[in-house]
Amino acid sequence: MADTSGAIQRLAQIQASLSRPVEDAPLYHLSKNSGTPWKPRDRPFNSTPPVKLIIVGAGIAGVAASILISRKVKNLSYTVYERQDTVGGTWAQNRYPGVRCDIPSHSYQLTFAPHPRWSEYYSPGWEIRGYYEQLVKDYGVDEHLRLKHDVLSAKWSEELHQWVVKIKDLTTGEIFNDTSNFFVEAAGRLNVPSFPSILGLDTEYKGVVVHTSQWTEELTRILEGKRIAVIGNGASGQQFLVNTLDLPAHVDHYVRSRQWIVPAFSPNFISATTDVLGGHVFTEEEKERFVTDPSAYLEYRKSIEKNLHGRFEGTILGSEAHDKTWQAFRAALWTRVGGDKAWFERLVPDFAPGCKRPTPSAGYIEAIQSSKVDYVDDSRITHATVDGLVTEDGKERKVDIVVAATGFKKGFLPQFPTVGKNGHDLSEYWAADGPVGYPQTYFGIMAPNMPNYFAVVQANTTGLGGTFPLNTEISATYIAKVIRKVQSQGYKAIYPSQEATDDFNEIIANHFDDKAISSDCDGWWKAGFGKSRPLLQWPGSGHHRIDVSRDPRWEDFVFERDEEGRRNRFEYFGNGFTEREKLGDESNLTNYLKEVGKIDLATLHETWYE
Repeated sequence: MADTSGAIQRLAQIQASLSRPVEDAPLYHLSKNSGTPWKPRDRPFNSTPPVKLIIVGAGIAGVAASILISRKVKNLSYTVYERQDTVGGTWAQNRYPGVRCDIPSHSYQLTFAPHPRWSEYYSPGWEIRGYYEQLVKDYGVDEHLRLKHDVLSAKWSEELHQWVVKIKDLTTGEIFNDTSNFFVEAAGRLNVPSFPSILGLDTEYKGVVVHTSQWTEELTRILEGKRIAVIGNGASGQQFLVNTLDLPAHVDHYVRSRQWIVPAFSPNFISATTDVLGGHVFTEEEKERFVTDPSAYLEYRKSIEKNLHGRFEGTILGSEAHDKTWQAFRAALWTRVGGDKAWFERLVPDFAPGCKRPTPSAGYIEAIQSSKVDYVDDSRITHATVDGLVTEDGKERKVDIVVAATGFKKGFLPQFPTVGKNGHDLSEYWAADGPVGYPQTYFGIMAPNMPNYFAVVQANTTGLGGTFPLNTEISATYIAKVIRKVQSQGYKAIYPSQEATDDFNEIIANHFDDKAISSDCDGWWKAGFGKSRPLLQWPGSGHHRIDVSRDPRWEDFVFERDEEGRRNRFEYFGNGFTEREKLGDESNLTNYLKEVGKIDLATLHETWYE
């Protein structure tokens, strides 16, 4: 029989302690860390102590984050650093002839700031840029905006529990540091030009070489009568070719891969035409009605937006819906080439619709069939000469201007060293030759070992069926909730666990196994060529992302406290009273009372922070 004397003795000790008189118990516990008495600081509880935020980038993501986070987090100070000389991101950077959005204007806008006076169904780039320039004024973001400031690095300081951000003033050349409790990366995915790798292009060739994102009005003026080469047939290459075709004497259009050229993203959208590249020009009467009748305008917006949702089965390879999409795309292309079998065979892709972004582009097929265009799709460029480009077949084509419509690089990687705990640099860790090899995010917003770090739009952020502006709003709302958690409950830092991040990325790998994006194609939506890892999409629909992200899963996070918080997790309680009571603002003390008829039980007692 086992000796139970030790256990009996321990039980007697416990019983004795339980029977000890209350007056003999300590008035406060001894800290398990230092052995010294601890008691809370004598100060009221403050649910909104001051916090500071740095946002990098003033494109759509940065503007949305600036407006929403600053209104969802009280007592927040923030600064937005933007490398360009204006806001708008890709719409500020890309100014080539014909640049415009191929998503309807009344959907491609922030939901809380609708613009009833868009000029066209598909707006030109300058108008989208102007929309965001006006928003930063209307919402006071301009007071926090630092244009022509390039972020060089961002490092988390364990000593300060803050981000230390190195910035260069591009006007003065001054380099300085700024610090913040929280760091939001909103630099965008389409702003670092990717040039084609052509031997001799930057050493032998003496003509002009320019990326579409670097285009200027002066370059448009010198196109007249020139021989030009347009490399790339994505959205920018197609738009550029269509809108400049009447200027040069000749165009060599070099095409590496094929695109699904479609009338519009949805069969219910207005299709652009060569006569009306914007699809539809809104009359003054239409715009005035949108202004004066908000109800009618809302219904119009919904009539467009509904066409972006409910396309789930069409993304699944082998499904009846996807097969119908494939047939519809082929039929549309056959119609566009006028039943010309030779052109159809040259243009029709062999990969599934949805593997990469389709390109609605009015006038493009007509342009490449023009007598002044040489459509080079059968022989790749091998090298450049002093005044021309040579293809694999040995043919040299003379050219005055080379236009690279070849997209962007590092779209899903931080564009500067971004260093978290233990020297963990995301720009290296996530690189193709890094330990992970792809951006391993948590919910497309956060990352392990990166305290108080957020990205508005990172890998696997964009839910299918939601426009880019809408997805930035969902991210900004999620970020605000996490900041409020840290701000109000005495934490210094928060980041997702590696285990939770691994689980999220496992979901991604499984979700896309049977989806069209996993078909064999190349494109910026994925990590590489062929059947590679999808990077753009959330593992589900836009509504799925909204619902799943509504309440953060706090159990997935690592929380860090300061010394006082480590001694007692409820240190932030203070003396048991609140700043609200201390200030004595009558309206603030009774803000839980609402006017009869204006009480929403679904959100009752959930918006006290407002």
